[in-house]
Amino acid sequence: MPDELELTRVEEKERPKFFIDMRWYDEHNRSFKVMAQARFCSPCKEKIGTETKEKVPTLNQQTGRVVYETRIVPYGANPFAVIRSCCLKSKGYITTETPVLEAIFRIFLAYSNQPADAETIREKLAEWIPLSSKPHNYEPDFIEKIIRSDNYYGLREFKLSE
Repeated sequence: MPDELELTRVEEKERPKFFIDMRWYDEHNRSFKVMAQARFCSPCKEKIGTETKEKVPTLNQQTGRVVYETRIVPYGANPFAVIRSCCLKSKGYITTETPVLEAIFRIFLAYSNQPADAETIREKLAEWIPLSSKPHNYEPDFIEKIIRSDNYYGLREFKLSE
């Protein structure tokens, strides 16, 4: 008979994870970068297109180690980095008025599109919108259902290629 720990591990494996699918944007002739940059805070939106220095990981062919090179790139070229370093710290990144699916999209932007299950997404929502300010204790089934019905943000189930 399996113990509780084994049952918990089985349940965890069965929970689907979700992410922003970049291929979805290509398939629908949409720009992820434009979509993400639209979620920048006002000061960051004003900087879009200006030049900035950014550290980019590259592989050193001689040593086989990852090193960081400084390159000049257009500001906002990596929306995840901009949102993580600035925008998510602004007060209005996710508010009580933010629609649920928009808030979920912004959570994926804030956490660099790390695949997450519905329970994790629910916990992140609760960090941004305290239950005391807006009752929203969304069930994971509701979050999963709303993500699966998405046809605007490119949210999809994360599946490992076999």
